[in-house]
This record gives sequence, structure tokens and C-alpha cells, in this order.
Amino acid sequence: MDVLASLLAGLLNALRAQVGSDICPGGWAWATSALGVAIGLLPTVGTIGVAVWRRRIGSRYGVAEATVLAATGVLTAGVLPLLAFTAVGQVFSAAAAGGSVPGLTSGAVRNLNTEVCFVGPQSTYLGSGSVGAAFDPADPVRFGTAVLLLGLVPVFAALFVAAQARLALRRGPRWPAKFFWLPTLALTVFTARTPAGATEHLWVGFTAGAFLGIVLTAMAGAPSREVVRRSLTPPEPPRRPRPAGPRADAPQRAGAAAVPNLADRLAERFAARDPEPPVEVPRQRTDAASTPAPGSTAVSAPGSSSAPGSTSGPGLAATPGPVPLGARAPSANAPSAPPPSTQSAVVPPSARPPVYPPTLVAGAMPTRGPGRGARFHLIRRLGSGGFGRVWLAHDHRLGQTVALKSAHAPDAETEQRIQREAAALSAVRHPNCVRIHDLVHAGSDPGLVGLEGLVIVMEHVEGMSLGQLVHERGPLDDVSAARVWAGIAGALDAAHQRGVLHRDVKPGNVIVDPGGLAHLIDFGIARRTGDVTLTMAGFVLGTPDYLAPEVAAGSAASPASDAWQLAATISYALTGFPPRGGHADALSGLRAAAVGAKLTHLPRRTAHLPLLKAALKTDPARRPDLLTAHRALEEWLRRNGTPFDGPVAAGLSRR
Repeated sequence: MDVLASLLAGLLNALRAQVGSDICPGGWAWATSALGVAIGLLPTVGTIGVAVWRRRIGSRYGVAEATVLAATGVLTAGVLPLLAFTAVGQVFSAAAAGGSVPGLTSGAVRNLNTEVCFVGPQSTYLGSGSVGAAFDPADPVRFGTAVLLLGLVPVFAALFVAAQARLALRRGPRWPAKFFWLPTLALTVFTARTPAGATEHLWVGFTAGAFLGIVLTAMAGAPSREVVRRSLTPPEPPRRPRPAGPRADAPQRAGAAAVPNLADRLAERFAARDPEPPVEVPRQRTDAASTPAPGSTAVSAPGSSSAPGSTSGPGLAATPGPVPLGARAPSANAPSAPPPSTQSAVVPPSARPPVYPPTLVAGAMPTRGPGRGARFHLIRRLGSGGFGRVWLAHDHRLGQTVALKSAHAPDAETEQRIQREAAALSAVRHPNCVRIHDLVHAGSDPGLVGLEGLVIVMEHVEGMSLGQLVHERGPLDDVSAARVWAGIAGALDAAHQRGVLHRDVKPGNVIVDPGGLAHLIDFGIARRTGDVTLTMAGFVLGTPDYLAPEVAAGSAASPASDAWQLAATISYALTGFPPRGGHADALSGLRAAAVGAKLTHLPRRTAHLPLLKAALKTDPARRPDLLTAHRALEEWLRRNGTPFDGPVAAGLSRR
């Protein structure tokens, strides 16, 4: 401490020489304030260092990164300023006591003892008393000065340091900012024994330096969005090595044994493993509110409601094989041409994965009969809703894991709904929309024993819903939100081109797979133009918190209402709340939607706020269509230098 005091004494003497000694309250007092400016820039050194470091590491703070951030803040905003305050106080205390002052010549000490204006000798003015003794109500003038210079001024200094820290932590978690402003505020306690006069001048200079540091820290810049994205994107799982040996589709040499194809190899693998407990499927009606099975992923349970008052209709024909979409019973003379596939114009070619052609007509993909073995192997139940259940199964014919959707009770009305959903999904071909592979009758395959009626065979998408992702990891950043919005907008646009409305777009119906790609699922309440509706008078299918105002008020659903629901879903992804806020029950949520309640929970700090406000307008005619929104988002991603088809990540921001 003596060495530091000697160095600072010499620095104060040099600064005093640059200031007029006859200017009240004296050259030494002004030199102390100037030194306070330099001390106030110490936290700036730390924040600039943090800003430069984050341009390389991004926004993921592990244990090592968090330790470095905390140590930097405590050192530059707390420890070093405290040492400087204490050393300066030691210099002036020694001068006020009449002793020798390390670092000052005898002439400098004599100058320090000169009287200037009304404050008396500068050594006494700067070195007598203490900070704690200055807060004495018996001396109103001294007490008021102490409250102003030793109470309020340090608070402003801490606020300026906090602003520097938040600038250094832009585009990332800002909790390390407290390691900067808290140590600065703690200086008011740890300097209680330093001379009051010198400490007051140091705080004035410190506050000015901290304010200047805001500008300097802002000039350091923030990490690029690409660096932030890379730092927060989880590492890809290691790829499994391809098994050695000849390919299944390689031509066979004469006399060589035939190599089994992929489907046969998977079937043999399932047959060779230890037997599993049987899957029990009750034949009677089950509770509509069944809880999803543990480990449920990908495909959510079908729609949350079914039409009341439905009666049991005639059963389906027992002819094995897939069921045509246009009829409730299979036909031997049904055409074998698959439905035409379309590709939405709003999806870039690079984002289009290979598409499996649907096989939805009789004869296109014959199912194995009981004598030749089962086509399906049920693995576990994924979920259940008011309409039906979803099972995870292995399809030996396709050689892959699939999701099977079946109704609780196969009456005429539910069969009609299954056929409508299958037709809706098969008509949409888009990489962000779950694909359907087949539609079969449960009685046509021994592997579906226990199931009844029509069964939809669809793509199984592993991952978690957007709602679960935001709930567990936090809101999305603007880049991830733009990718989800643009991708699902393309899927909906492809559906609308085929005359299909989704009508229940919400965070629970958007699945983000392990690769970060968003998928739109659950067309359980989808409807084609001209289809009979399953809504009763006064009853609306859909989720009230994400329901468009005109639909909640009783108007027919439209592409504009799907666009509203998608914008509401993106608003949730950016904030963690529905745009109208949460409601205690469905009735209050439906009432708020019907009257076009104020959007109280829109994200405040996002580049997408103007587009969100436009897409969430009450009047459907004033909303931008999905194609316009897609193009705007794609252009925004291009301007920011981020790829359109990158992964989606959460926990990047808190709004």
C-alpha cells in the first residue's frame, strides 16, 4: 500500500501542476477529481475486455467463462478502485497529520498546506475526518454535502458502470453485469474510514469517468449473430458408422447368396431380440384425457375434441390392404395412381429433403397377410387425446420407425375425420410439414391387433414441441424465430394451395427435431373447403390463446386466420407468453379472442415487432399473407448474413 500511495502522490503532484493553485477549492482538490476520472475508467477496461472476448466466445458461459467474467468485474470495478481510494486517503491523512508524505517533496508538502478560499489548508480539507463521521446530523451543511457527494453520486456511478456491463454483454445473457455494478456500489461501505474530503472529489471524478466509459464500451462492438448462434447451438451427435459389407441394393454375383434388404434385416433384428411385454390396447372407449406416455416425442396426439353426439356407424370391410381416402371401405378396383404432389414456391431448393411418395390407394403397397408375418410392430404409445391415440411402431415394409394414429372408437364420424386428416396431409408436400405414408385398416395386419378402424401411418418426428423448448430453455432469439416463422409459413402456404386449412397452429403443434428443423404437425382439425364441419353451434375447434379474433367471433376460418395463429405462436417463442396473455380457463380465453383483446405480451426488443403487429391485426384483410411474410423474413436473414436453413435454438434472450 505504501508503494501505491507513493505512486499516486507523485501523480497527484503532476496533475496539480497542470491546474491553477488559486482556483477554489485549490489545485490539490482539482487534481484529486482528475485522478477520480482515471479510477472511474478502470471498470471500462474490464467491460471493453469482456466485449472483445465475447466476440470470440459468443454467448455460452460455462464454468470457466463465468469465473472469468465475475473475476473481471470484481477486480476492475471493486478491488482496484478500492485500493486507489485507500491509497489517496493515506496520502492526504499523512499530510493533515503534519508528517512526511511518501512520494512528495518538501516543497510539494508546503504547497499542500497552503490555504485556498474558504476551505482552509488543503491538507486539512482533503485529509481530515472520515466518510463515516461526515454523516453527522448535528452539522446540517456537512451532512447535506455528504448525502449528495457520498450517497447519491456513488449511486449514479454504479448505474453508469451497469450500463457499460450490459453493453459488453449484448446479444447474450446479462447476469454477469451484477459483478460490475455491485462492487462499485460496495465501495461506499468499504471506504467508510477514508478522509471525507478526498473521497468526495474522487467520487465526482469516478462518476464522470464511468459516464465516459459507456461511450468507449459501445465502440467495442458486440459479437456477431453468427458467433452467438454457433456458441449456443448444441454439438451434433456423432454419426454412426455405416456397417461393413455389401450394400443391400448391390447386384449379386452368380452363385452368391442373396443379401437381405434393409426391411428384412430390421425384421430379423426385432425377431432375435428379447421379447417385450405385450402392448395392451383396451377395446372399449378410453378416457379422453389420458396422460401421454413417458418419453413421448415427435407426433402429438390428435385433436383435443371430438364431435358430441356421434353414433356408431357401419363397420369397415375386412378386406386386407390399405384403405382408399375417398371411401370408408377398400375397393379391389380402386385406382393405383398416387395423388399429385406439389412443392410450395416459398421453400428454397436447398431446404427440401427427399420426399417419400404417399401410398394411399388400394394395391399401391400391399400389406403382408397373417400368413407372411406382420407389417407393423408396436413399440409404445406416444400420446392420447380426445380424438384418439398415437403409437410408435416399426414398419417392416418401409424399414423405418413410424407413428400410427388411430381413433378411440371407430364410428362413422371418427372414420370420416381420419380420412379427412389423411387426405389433408397427403396433399401437402413440404419439408416443414409432417408426411403421411399410408392409410390402413387395423384388421388388415396382425401387428395392429387391439386397434380398431382406420389407422394413419405417418412420419415420426423426434424432438420436442416449441412450447416445451421455450418453457425449458427460454425464448428464441430473432434468428431462430425467423427460421421457425419462415419454415412453418411455407408449410401452411403449401397446405393452403391444396385448399387445406390447419386451424390449430400453436406452440404445441410445432416440433423442433434434434437437427433444429421445425415441423408442423397435427392436422387433426384440418378441413378442406366443402368438407362437413365437426363444430357444433357455439363451439369452436382450436386453442383460445392462439385463436384468430374472427374465428373466435364465429366467422369461418381462412388462410389469414392460420397466418394469425402462426404469428401468435412466434410471439410466444420470443416471450414465453401468448400475445394476449394467459387465461385461467378456455371460456375467458375464447371471450378475449372474440372481442379482439389488446395484445399485452408482444416482445419489446425484437427486429420482428413491426411484422408481428401487422400479422396480428384484428382485420384479416390488413394482415400480410404467408408468402409476403416468408419473403420478408428470408430477406431479413440474408441481410444479417445468417443462413435460412440453419438450426433453431432457445435460451438466447429474455424479453
